[in-house]
Amino acid sequence: MTKRYITMAILVFCLAAAVSCVGVGDIVFEEKTVALGSADEVEVELRMNSGELKLEGGSDDLMDAEFSYNVERWKPTVDYKILGRRGILKVRQGKSDRIPVGNSHNKWLIRLKEQVSIMLTIDFGAGEGDLDLRGINLASLDIDMGVGDLSLDLSGIDPKDLSVTLDGGVGSAVVYLPRSMNVTVRVDGGLGSVDAPGFQKSGNVYSYETLGENVPRLDVNVDAGIGSIDLKLK
Repeated sequence: MTKRYITMAILVFCLAAAVSCVGVGDIVFEEKTVALGSADEVEVELRMNSGELKLEGGSDDLMDAEFSYNVERWKPTVDYKILGRRGILKVRQGKSDRIPVGNSHNKWLIRLKEQVSIMLTIDFGAGEGDLDLRGINLASLDIDMGVGDLSLDLSGIDPKDLSVTLDGGVGSAVVYLPRSMNVTVRVDGGLGSVDAPGFQKSGNVYSYETLGENVPRLDVNVDAGIGSIDLKLK
């Protein structure tokens, strides 16, 4: 009964605002594999407007992906090209300015190759993101998160100096960080809370220093929105 009322409310809103709506259909399942080719390093861009994104390593190819969606316009596009020795991979959700009526479904499961240097950019609008980047050879990481929840695991990344940018929106983020590296997290802006057990806090900077010489450093710059950020050593 509640779902019926929600659907009716959306229909009324669409009519009142003169906004086009689109109905949902059966769930479509698709798989896509992208071979690395001759590239030594790859720029990877993932752009998802709304839904659930799960990202992890473990692919024998550059990328193995499983997509499922029930709005035809959300069909993802995958484009890969090689310029010189650099590959450029773009995975983007299909554009739609229409509001889905009913129980919409949009899920991506993406696995990346671990034995190649990856410059990763993720633009995630609304929903849930589960990014398990352990084992992936990251050269850079930029995440733009809109509304929703994010789990980001950097605890098992390749131990080398790395800079990460996280632009948060409205919601919560849990970030797992490696005890084997020196870690600095700078949190700018935001109206939420930061929980960082095991870190030293100085103003808006949270630091963790491990013992040893020539320890690689992980710098994380967070432009926080409204919500909570949990930093966890692992």
